[in-house]
Amino acid sequence: MAQRLILLLLLPLLTGWHWFEPAARRNQKGIEAYRRGEFTEALELFLSAKGLKSNAPALANNTAAALYQLKKYPEAFDEFSHIEAAKLKADAPGLHYNLGNALYRLGRFPEALESYKRCLRLDPGDIQAKKNFELTLKKIQEEQEPQPNPQQQDQAEDEQQKHEAVMQFLDQNERKQMEKKKRKTAPVRNEKDW
Repeated sequence: MAQRLILLLLLPLLTGWHWFEPAARRNQKGIEAYRRGEFTEALELFLSAKGLKSNAPALANNTAAALYQLKKYPEAFDEFSHIEAAKLKADAPGLHYNLGNALYRLGRFPEALESYKRCLRLDPGDIQAKKNFELTLKKIQEEQEPQPNPQQQDQAEDEQQKHEAVMQFLDQNERKQMEKKKRKTAPVRNEKDW
């Protein structure tokens, strides 16, 4: 995931931004802070750059990535969801992947699953997206399994305890029966014939 986010952070460089632009300089400083793990500083720089160039999808993406790293998942989702994947061109799969991650963190598993599907349609070889797809699918299946209500669960536990008590009694009784049989079936001593 870190590699994907770094690639997204470098996107402005690949799209022809000029270093003399204030937005590009702030974005670059934000990328450097992001790489150092200083996500709060990176977010501030990305927001500052975004204020200068509000229609740049790469800045929105960088802002969303920093928000995600700061565990501000609703804000990250909001930012990711406003980015047009077509404007990111080659890294549209990364956008769908990151959007899926944000949705997963928000507990919106069916939507996360759809985002991972979109990512895999664009990049079928993305192993991490496949893993996240499988984890999300498993989470959805777990949620769909009927959960017993507390009363049913208490009844099941009571029945299990009764069953264990009966089995314990039968085991003890069987041991006693086996001991009696051993006594009865013990060979009788033969007396010598004189």
